[in-house]
Amino acid sequence: MSTMTKTWWGERLLDALEDFTDSGRLARGRSYASDHRVKQWLIKKGAVQAKIRGNKNPYFGVYTEPTYKTEVKMVHLSESQWKKIIAKLTQRASFIAKLLVNEIPENIEGVFAEFNTHLLPNNYKDFKVSCDCPDYAVPCKHIAGVCYRLASELDQNPLLLFEMRGLSPEKLHQELIKSPLGKILASAQTSEISELIPVKSFYTQTELKNIPTKISLKQFWHGETPIPKDLPPHQEASIPAVLVKKGGDYPAFWQKQGSFISVMEDFYLRMRKNNQKQI
Repeated sequence: MSTMTKTWWGERLLDALEDFTDSGRLARGRSYASDHRVKQWLIKKGAVQAKIRGNKNPYFGVYTEPTYKTEVKMVHLSESQWKKIIAKLTQRASFIAKLLVNEIPENIEGVFAEFNTHLLPNNYKDFKVSCDCPDYAVPCKHIAGVCYRLASELDQNPLLLFEMRGLSPEKLHQELIKSPLGKILASAQTSEISELIPVKSFYTQTELKNIPTKISLKQFWHGETPIPKDLPPHQEASIPAVLVKKGGDYPAFWQKQGSFISVMEDFYLRMRKNNQKQI
């Protein structure tokens, strides 16, 4: 993996850049991602606007150190596309759980593929770039430097990728927690930890009581407190098996190719049918 990025999503962005740029130009572009070169960095409405410190170059008639305005955008998905994609994302606990903690699920592209699109860039058609330097080639080393810097920023802020595609992280979060499953997972993350109460033993201790000197047969068999005749009504969970679903489709202990959640849903369905037959 490239030393410019530490995550698979950052690497995918650079892979798309490398698909249509020669290695020599990219190598020069890496040096333009440093703090020494980047004089201004602004991400606004899904576009990176940067000012890059250039070099003197008499060949191009540049005799003083220039500053170039560079912009990098990614093609935005339409509002209708996002609506369909979010509706699909909110059906899976594994997607919601990771996105709520600012991580991108590795199998998220499968959802985008269902609607004939993708989140991460595939090639140069996913980019819209510009630079006012005299280099006619696209991308120039300044654009390459901005892309490398962007990949590094995605390591720290993965949901920035959604913003580059036209959906702000705030809007994404709002849509996730609107769903029934999103509300449960969000409340579980924000719930306060209960205060620990010290005890003398891990086990329930027997309480001794004095036996009354006189006791009737009814008191002997029924006790002092009668057993309730009616049990409280059973309430179905709004999200069945939520604890199982929080682990996602492929939890750490699951080594099979199929989804763990799908297997457990089938198991619960069989158990419910068997129980209904026995009643």
